[in-house]
Amino acid sequence: MAGLLDGVSEIDWSALRHAYGSADGVPGWLAAMTDPETSADALGDLDSAVYHQGGAVYSAGAAVVPFLIRFALDPAVPHRPDILDLVGRFAALQREMTEPWRSQPPARMCRAALLEAFDSLLRLLDEPDPAVRLGGVEILVELVERADDLADVLMRRVPGEAAPDVAAESVLALAAVGAAGTLTSGKRAAVAAWLSDRTPPSGNPRRLTFLVAARRIGHETGTAEQLLAAYPDAVPRRTAGWLGRELGADREARIALARVAIGEALRTKDGRLLAEVGTVMGKWRSATVALIPDVGAALDGPPAVRAAAVHLIAASGDAGRAWSDRVAELIDQPGRTAALATWVLARCGDRRAVPALQRSLRRDPEVFPMGTTHYRDNSYWLNQDPGIADVCLPMTAYADELVPSIRWRLRKDPGMPTAYQLTQVLAAYGSAAAAAVPELIAVLDTKQPVTACTVLAALGPAAAAARERLTRMAASTGPEAVTAAWTLYRITGEPEPFLTRDDVLDAQRITASAARMLGDLGPLAKRYRSDIERRLTEKPACWSTWDGVELGFAHYRITGDPTLCLTVFDAALDPLWHGRQLPVSRKALRYLAVLGPVAAEFMPLLDRAVSHDERLLYSGGWRGIAEDDEARDLANQALAAVAP
Repeated sequence: MAGLLDGVSEIDWSALRHAYGSADGVPGWLAAMTDPETSADALGDLDSAVYHQGGAVYSAGAAVVPFLIRFALDPAVPHRPDILDLVGRFAALQREMTEPWRSQPPARMCRAALLEAFDSLLRLLDEPDPAVRLGGVEILVELVERADDLADVLMRRVPGEAAPDVAAESVLALAAVGAAGTLTSGKRAAVAAWLSDRTPPSGNPRRLTFLVAARRIGHETGTAEQLLAAYPDAVPRRTAGWLGRELGADREARIALARVAIGEALRTKDGRLLAEVGTVMGKWRSATVALIPDVGAALDGPPAVRAAAVHLIAASGDAGRAWSDRVAELIDQPGRTAALATWVLARCGDRRAVPALQRSLRRDPEVFPMGTTHYRDNSYWLNQDPGIADVCLPMTAYADELVPSIRWRLRKDPGMPTAYQLTQVLAAYGSAAAAAVPELIAVLDTKQPVTACTVLAALGPAAAAARERLTRMAASTGPEAVTAAWTLYRITGEPEPFLTRDDVLDAQRITASAARMLGDLGPLAKRYRSDIERRLTEKPACWSTWDGVELGFAHYRITGDPTLCLTVFDAALDPLWHGRQLPVSRKALRYLAVLGPVAAEFMPLLDRAVSHDERLLYSGGWRGIAEDDEARDLANQALAAVAP
């Protein structure tokens, strides 16, 4: 490994920067990477500092790339595949970065170093280690400036490549440079002809790779039917999710692939393979209806598959109701499957979920966490389980049975996130939440009193026991004083404590919560009319936000004039025309139902929201499906309300 560190000492690393500041530690990491005992840790430290999360090239990253390439080319260096992976991520940044980062000097220096090493990197394709050859392909395919040269090399090498993974990635690399428009027209035609001439016949395990490559490059072969036929026997083995991404928006093909994934999961006893089923269910409403019988049949499969099937049935909502009796048989099983079965029953509003929810609320044991997760990925995560609020919210019919356990939990743990999660549930439980007024009053004395105010305000006069405590809060100068004054109005009907305050409006904006309170007072809040109008007219960018929607509706409630409100809602609901929703979209749909026939202009949009097969998505996974179901139901209700 002689010469690996030549030139490292000639660079003033202290003048360069990485994600954590000065790069003066880089020489030490590079030196440690030459020692098998310290190499892995040093590479990990270097990676997290100079590449970090991608998106840009630090000055230290540009300086270190030539050394990483040198290390990767030396057979004596330990952990070469991992070093190649890091170099490959630097190479991919040119494609992934946006401006102005792509044009910054460090990014240009990094790219120049990679392109200068192109011919040397080609030597990686002759290495005896398949992992090194694979890493070489993954780097070279990103150097699209040399696309024609790479295509020639790969077309010569693929026939003699013994490792199926390397051969497959080489074929797909040919398609990638062809599809990227970086090949000259003559070379692109040569690659297309090469792929066509060498596509194996049916039954050959390499056929799927060639069909996908042909599809990516736009060749006439590679139809969905051919891909599905070639998938079961493919080598290297591909996940259903991988092929699903290739099939894209072909609904029928994706449903067929999902059924293949169910069969494969049952055969291999691997529940993870059902993730593609969830992804397809999350894209099309009709796919959920089509696939749920197959998912229900998987309940008789091995434990891992059964758990995944229960997860999908819970996500399907009403579509999975027919399997509630079968799922109920699993509710006494140990472990996660029982929790998932409880979730299914709760989604259906089934009383059989009550005992398990009571036990979880009382930590006996706690199987649903006091919190929840969100993500925006289009894929379905089978390990994303619901929180206690998610499971309790649909159980309004049994609120009287669950409220005692909620009260117990609030007494034991009145802080965050418990108060935030359980007050959401109590707010949904309506008058049944009145029994929890003592616990809600106790929450008023915590650092999160506003969460309790929301429930107390919804209860109105039934929360009269909180009047004295709220009066003291409303007279204070704390940030919760305005909310306490509004809550008093909801309980007593007396608006003066709220209307006499001069701090309802923030100097910079009227928040969504403040706007909601003003709208609740209706004409009594007329003194704020001009403030609301000014905010909305001066900041149309806020119309599609929580602030904008609440301000628009407050203006209608105060004035009785729907004109400005409808203009705001037109912007807030525009994403529905484009097959997606925002978190505030469902609130706007609720308000349309209140507006009634004056909002008749929204009927075409509402009809589309109800009838369109592709889901209106914001979140990913089961939550995205649930949000779409809710949006469709709300659109149906609004459609009935606004019809002339």
